[in-house]
Amino acid sequence: MTENTQTHTTAGAGTEPGPRPGPGEVGPLVGADWLAARLGTPGLVVLDASVGAHRGAARRIPGARPFDLDGALSDHDAPAPHTMPGPAAFTEAMRSLGIDDTGTVVVYDGAGIYSSARAWWMLRAMGFDRAAVLDGGLPAWTAAGLPVEETGPAYEGPRGSFTARPRAGLLVDSGAVAAALADPAAAVLDARTRERFAGTAPEPRPGLRGGHMPGALNLPFGELLGEGGLMRPAGELREGFRALAGSRERLYFSCGSGVTACVLALGAVLAGYPSDTLAVYDGSWTDWAMRPELPAVPGRRAELVPGEASERRFGGPATGDERSILTGVLEAQRTTLELKCAGLDGELALRAVEPSTLSLLGLVRHLADVERRWFRRVLAGQDAPALFSSAADPDGDFDFDGAGRPGPATAGTAKGAWEAWRAEAAFAREFTEAAPDLDAEGEDAWRGRVSLRWVLVHMIEEYARHNGHADLLRERIDGATGL
Repeated sequence: MTENTQTHTTAGAGTEPGPRPGPGEVGPLVGADWLAARLGTPGLVVLDASVGAHRGAARRIPGARPFDLDGALSDHDAPAPHTMPGPAAFTEAMRSLGIDDTGTVVVYDGAGIYSSARAWWMLRAMGFDRAAVLDGGLPAWTAAGLPVEETGPAYEGPRGSFTARPRAGLLVDSGAVAAALADPAAAVLDARTRERFAGTAPEPRPGLRGGHMPGALNLPFGELLGEGGLMRPAGELREGFRALAGSRERLYFSCGSGVTACVLALGAVLAGYPSDTLAVYDGSWTDWAMRPELPAVPGRRAELVPGEASERRFGGPATGDERSILTGVLEAQRTTLELKCAGLDGELALRAVEPSTLSLLGLVRHLADVERRWFRRVLAGQDAPALFSSAADPDGDFDFDGAGRPGPATAGTAKGAWEAWRAEAAFAREFTEAAPDLDAEGEDAWRGRVSLRWVLVHMIEEYARHNGHADLLRERIDGATGL
């Protein structure tokens, strides 16, 4: 995302002082000037949702009441911190803060935009829509020269009439997230730092395993903030979400415990995603990582892809004759392609990284045609036209669209592509083994005369390059990494 140089356009931001906002006039984000013009208006409640070091700070926006995420507004019987309390407890907490069903709420926090979004999302999850987040939080308020007061005793004013009306689907559990990870129409976005997502930085909760959910994508919440800690403009937010999620409209958000995941939810709403297509994982990574039966990706690319086949890749000769070394390295590259695609047969044709149409299935089809060209057509001299491309459709191997491109009857499926690739790789092995030496030659329309030695070197280069593409595609599909 590019650097923001202007205040986010928000409902009511920058307007002149006016009457108390009605139910349809607020949120999800308001500016400091909007709030300053309405501060003290009957029916408008300002909540301080600060956590950690900012909780109970000495200064507050005048009249602010504490939305205590570290206290009464979390379920302390749940194993993960900041878990949403039940409807009865939430109703009691809101009434004790003087919030009415017909009132309006603005939430801020001392860090800027951090935990305030969690309070906003909780209110929405309990059926209350007349809530907004203060853009930039307390830092933006004070930077604008607006007044603060010393934090006083807990609110002791009149009780409110708030009644929780829970909405299904806005806060979800690990089962819903696991289903989303397997759903091609959904994306799971993790708001933690890149280091925590990768498992290279420790989790702040002692003993909690690191890494991320297989298939999750990383969008650190801070990347949604621009100059002065304000939310970026809607267009930039939309661009950032599209870059990761593509055309997927059903988005699930996670973080460490469900707090900054709500910053992503706020950004998605501002970007134009319908609220009923968005969900926050309550408990988030803490809940997931505490469950040993749930998988995790450590995220260190320096580790090998797990499994015996992965280890065998590096069991070939590192000394000896030229043919053995070249064929051993080429076999390691072929096996790497299979490992990069393992477990995704049903999705190979479905997942690409926009705006490219290249998929892992496209790579398999392309490399089947490459094997066929050099070993069958050029070196063996066979009449072996390409299986998946043609002069009229030169990118037919890469740009598979499910429409039944030229090739075997089953070529439109992942199974058919693998069968074609394995058949061509098997022929290449047999030809190389049977050749009298590496100086065996063939005629190619592009390169002219080429030797078997050159073809083997070229094939290693071709696989190495496309295995790099497979690395990127696989990580974007389900987060899996490894050599």
